[in-house]
Amino acid sequence: MKPEIRKDSLSSSYYGQDIYVEAWQPDGGKAYVHLVEAGNLPDFNNPDCGEHDTLVAALDAGLRFAVSALSN
Repeated sequence: MKPEIRKDSLSSSYYGQDIYVEAWQPDGGKAYVHLVEAGNLPDFNNPDCGEHDTLVAALDAGLRFAVSALSN
């Protein structure tokens, strides 16, 4: 049987550009960023934002990734 996956997300904006981040965490595993949508950029599916102990830490990493992508 597949492990249960917990999910959380956040929505924000950066200088008028919308940001959406979704993080997943398999039961008993590390959390990771599953999806980042940032402004008009193409969606980032499973961006390399590392593995984290909590969903909140993964969401924070995804938000930093989005802001960096929009700033470049």
